[in-house]
Order: sequence, then C-alpha cells, then structure tokens
Amino acid sequence: MKRVLSAAVFLPLFYLVVRLPPGFFDALIAVACVLALLELYRLAAAGGMRCNRAAGILLALAVLYSFSDPQRFPVSLPLVAGVVIVPVLSLLGRRPFEESLGSDAATVFAALFLGTLLGYQIGLRRLGDELGGDLVFLLFLVVWAGDAAAYYVGSALGRRPLSPRISPRKTLEGALAGAAASLLAALVARAWFFPQLRIADCLAIGLLLSGAGVLGDLVESMWKRGAGAKDSASLVPGHGGVLDRCDSLLFGGPILYYYFLHCMG
Repeated sequence: MKRVLSAAVFLPLFYLVVRLPPGFFDALIAVACVLALLELYRLAAAGGMRCNRAAGILLALAVLYSFSDPQRFPVSLPLVAGVVIVPVLSLLGRRPFEESLGSDAATVFAALFLGTLLGYQIGLRRLGDELGGDLVFLLFLVVWAGDAAAYYVGSALGRRPLSPRISPRKTLEGALAGAAASLLAALVARAWFFPQLRIADCLAIGLLLSGAGVLGDLVESMWKRGAGAKDSASLVPGHGGVLDRCDSLLFGGPILYYYFLHCMG
C-alpha cells in the first residue's frame, strides 16, 4: 500500500515538473542524482571503500550539466577532470595508500555511472519543448508500469526465481508480467499523448525498457547484497531510497534516447 500511496502523490507532481521549462526538470534530476550518489557511496563504504564524496558530487553534477549544454560543455571535460583530479586529491591527502585505488575507482565510477545515465534523461528533455516532455514521461510511464506489475505479480504468483544468487524474490513470472505491462503502457501513451508512436515502436520500447529496468534493478541488488543492505536508504516510504527508485530507470534513458534518434527521428 505504501508503494501505491507514494506513486499517487509523486506522479502528478512529476507530470507537472516535466511540463515546466527544461531547467526545472534539470534541477529535479540533479537533486535525485546527488541523493542517489550519496546512497551509492554509503554502500561502497559498507564494502570498505571510503569515497571522496565532495569530489564525486561535483563530478556527477558536471556530467549532468554537459547534457544540458553539450555544445559549450562537452562530456569529455568532466570525464578527463574526474579521472585526473580524484587520484591527485588522494595523493595529497592522508588516506592509507592501500585504500587509494579502490576508493578512487569507486568515487569516479559511481559519479560517472549516475551522472551519465541520469544525464540521458536531461538529454531526452532537451530534444524539444513538448516532444522532450513527452519522451521523458513515456520513459517513466513505461518503466514504472513494468516495475509495478513485476512486483505485484511476482509477489502473488511468482514461483521461478529470475536470479536466485542476486535477488531471490525476483521471479520469471514477475518479469513477464512487467514486460506485458510496459508494452501496454506504451500503447496507452500512443493513444493518450504520443500519437507519433507506431505499433512496432510500442512493442520495441515496451520490451527494451522492461528489459533495461530488470537489468538496472539487478545491478543495484548486486551492489546492495555485496554491502549487506536491504535498501539503499529509507527516504521514500515503501520504496527505499532514491537509488532504489532510480535503478530501473537508469539504463532506459540512453536506450530510449538512441531509439528515438535512430528509429523514430
């Protein structure tokens, strides 16, 4: 029930933000990225890696900014800065040398992982005023529909584990229900606000984003299991932390971005 109530409150607010000028959505993604990154760094700390949080946050925000203004600030700039500055900071600090390689790698990887993948949502929003908003809402609608169906059907009817080593509670039945719900959500989007979608597009987007959602969820589950944590945090009632809410969306952003450019654009 907490999941339903949280979604009922958040979805209308999110729809409003998506329809506002792009800067408001950029700010929302930036806040989500920082919170998710801090959660990921806490998981890394549980595994013995003390990351440079301040440097990581600045790096992730710089990567996000490159998606909002790629002409003047290409993503190569924060990429180079991050891989150079973070180890130099360790060199100048007092951290034991035995920790430096793992901690520096985790600092840079986590920042680039979240900054780049969430950055594609900014890239989608920047594809046009109305079109960009439609694409972002399409992404969230399809992924969240699949995520919800996978959870409820898997909890009620799931018998065969999808990946027992990583997440025993995720089931094949839930994944199939999620794929069907994602396809249905894409068809609803076509009838509701995105008439440019063809039936073939709905099929492709539904299946691709559903699969991406499962993979993102499993990757985060792998990291949480390695850190001995059930959730990344307890910020969102019924959903865990921000990273728990973002995981199924992370891989979907670049997939929808390039699918639109190369198959629909």
